[in-house]
Amino acid sequence: MALRPPKNPGPSGRTALFLYVLLVVLPAVVFGGLLWRQLQREQQRVLLELPQESEDAARRLAEQCFRRVNDELEREFQRPFEAYRGDAYVDDLGPIRTEPSPLIAEPRPESILGWFSFVAPDPASRRFGGQIPVEVLRGPGDPTVLDPQASLLGEIVRAEFLEGVDTTESLATAELESVEFEGWGQTRSRHLRAVLLNIAEAGVEECRSALDANQELYEGEVHDVHVSYFSFRTARVEPSGRPLLIAYRRVVLPQLTIPLIETCFEPITRDLMYIQGLAFDPEWLFSKLPEEEAAQVLGPSLRFMPPGTRLPNDPDPDVYYALDNLLPFFSMEQEVAPDVMSRGTMFVAGDLSERRRGFRVQNSWFGAVALVLMISMSIGIRLLLSSVRRSREETERTRNFVASVTHELRTPIAAVKLYGEMLKDGWFQDDERRVDYLTRIVAESDRLDQLVDRVLLRRRLSDQDHQPSPGSLNAEVTSVRPSLELVGGTAADDLEFDLAEELPRVQLLSEGIHVILTNLVENARKYATPGADGDGEPDLEGRAAILVQTRLDRKSRAVLEVLDRGPGIAEEDRGRIFEAFRRLGDEATRKTKGTGLGLHLVALQARAMGAKVSVHPREGGGSIFRVTLKSA
Repeated sequence: MALRPPKNPGPSGRTALFLYVLLVVLPAVVFGGLLWRQLQREQQRVLLELPQESEDAARRLAEQCFRRVNDELEREFQRPFEAYRGDAYVDDLGPIRTEPSPLIAEPRPESILGWFSFVAPDPASRRFGGQIPVEVLRGPGDPTVLDPQASLLGEIVRAEFLEGVDTTESLATAELESVEFEGWGQTRSRHLRAVLLNIAEAGVEECRSALDANQELYEGEVHDVHVSYFSFRTARVEPSGRPLLIAYRRVVLPQLTIPLIETCFEPITRDLMYIQGLAFDPEWLFSKLPEEEAAQVLGPSLRFMPPGTRLPNDPDPDVYYALDNLLPFFSMEQEVAPDVMSRGTMFVAGDLSERRRGFRVQNSWFGAVALVLMISMSIGIRLLLSSVRRSREETERTRNFVASVTHELRTPIAAVKLYGEMLKDGWFQDDERRVDYLTRIVAESDRLDQLVDRVLLRRRLSDQDHQPSPGSLNAEVTSVRPSLELVGGTAADDLEFDLAEELPRVQLLSEGIHVILTNLVENARKYATPGADGDGEPDLEGRAAILVQTRLDRKSRAVLEVLDRGPGIAEEDRGRIFEAFRRLGDEATRKTKGTGLGLHLVALQARAMGAKVSVHPREGGGSIFRVTLKSA
């Protein structure tokens, strides 16, 4: 039974490409497009949220600054009323003693400019008709009480609290009527003798002696002290014009109902009220405090702009300015002037350019990933098409091989069988005819043996490692020459040798040079027969049709070449003719014999020797098969 080539030429490149696009490229494009769309929407949402984020940040910043101020006031609220004196009498039942006020003994906080205290005027006393003394206290290391800032603080307090006071009504009595209201403040019980000493304004030593002499009269007696929560007022500080925030509380002592010992305690015979408070440093309140809190509150794309900052006339369109004011958080007991209010305005600038830069980086990364995917898919398409092409070519080579092997096997087998049967049946009694048939049987058997040897040689060259050794290229060519000059036992005139002298020694295999020359010359005789009728005429240069030569190339490497005057090899086929079972054309219409292993064996032998084989066009027509060997 004859071998039949497969009918199916292999998978269709168009079908494979369609499936690749459908299963790989299309999902990647769809999901990439959806991801890009979602990314753009998210970026647009972030840009649109910046104004609201800036407004919220400005509000949070003002609130946080207000909390810091309240923390300061909470500590101040716990101070006893006598702490606002230079020397305060200790509230205990032991010996009467004094301690310096912590407002003087301790370092002044950065946030506070100073403390003040004065007695609210009373209509029943004439001594309040003139200037009411204001005591101003500063911490250690500060200038004395006579320094300009302390004097200025005293003047501000007088202007804010004492000018225009209606003395026809007792302020202390009015405040006592509000003490019972929830949220007014706190009532503290104090030892009576400490209260008396801490309100005395003159002759304290006399009062102290009187208390010591009449200790049994006041021992154990307590007196209520009502302390309100802090309220706020603002004042303009000249010449800088900065607003000064004043926090103050009211300390009310109800009138004493028991007999007095000395007149130095006379103020408590009526309802008595102290105004005590502090002034915040404007530099800290409106500059340092917001900057400190901004570092904690604001995000990376928001920038703090301190109060008093002027906005540009031509603002950057990528910057959104949100503003908030610190002063409205303080419940002022007087109307704040607009120019004073503006000093508490803080700006938060939301810069879109920073986010846009981040988005550009994000988009660049997306584009880079998309580009890599596109390149990968393009490479995948090329590899797929190349794989399909190789598969089709492999199928085509297999088909050609099956067809050629079928032809190569059937022809000699049929000839051997025919001549054998004729000899067996005794068709010819002529000895000459019988010898001729036997010779043909031997020739066809050699042809089969050569086919089998080539297949086995390919297997051996593909599976085994070879160790070439140094040798002479010309010597090996000369040893092969006699076998090449005989064709069917007859000397051929289509072959010429041109061996260069003094070639360097090269790495070679004797069998390899033999196989290479034999197959190249045989291939030239098969496909490049000279003359129209194959009569062995010389080529256009007057030389034999096939030239075997050795020479040195430009890099002084030894080269073995076989030149023919055949039809030549197309450029697109030059890189494929050394593949196994590769034969140009169609086996169904080809007239030349062969299995497509000759040139493949040439490539295998060259690789075994570490040489390089290539094919080039020959000037004037034909091909040049070149083997470049490695120097020893």
